[in-house]
Amino acid sequence: MRQAIFILLIILIAGCQNKPDSRSSAVKHSGADLIEINKTLISEDRKAISEFVGKSDLEFKETDTGLWYSILNRGSGDTVRTGDNVSFDFECKLLNGNPCYSGTQTIRVGYTGAESGVTEGLQMMQKGSDFLFIIPPYLAHGLTGDGDRIPGRAILVYRIRIKDII
Repeated sequence: MRQAIFILLIILIAGCQNKPDSRSSAVKHSGADLIEINKTLISEDRKAISEFVGKSDLEFKETDTGLWYSILNRGSGDTVRTGDNVSFDFECKLLNGNPCYSGTQTIRVGYTGAESGVTEGLQMMQKGSDFLFIIPPYLAHGLTGDGDRIPGRAILVYRIRIKDII
């Protein structure tokens, strides 16, 4: 009996090993293929953002990283820097207008889990500033989304108003 249990245990352990499934449709891509896939995705995102900007009455500019912004109110004083604690009101929507999140938040810039697009945008602002940002997926939640309200590959539209730089 003990021998039968031991053999059964060996079979179960062997069967649970992480082996590739021969039926899997996963394709391994070369580095060059992945670069081309990324270029295609970025191009599709730029097209969608350009169409959104073209329909807007606001003037948008694009940074070198691909973050788009429109200045609704410039604000005054020192510009936010890495390490500053910043209190701000925000609204986050998908490019199609569906709301994701909103509220008031205080973060230490560059030391939190904020999207890199938000971190970059905050560092363009001063106290009292009110900006609209369009953040492509690679500066936000990427291919996976946030697991809650933001789907994978989502282009986000953030409105951020700086309340205080602490």
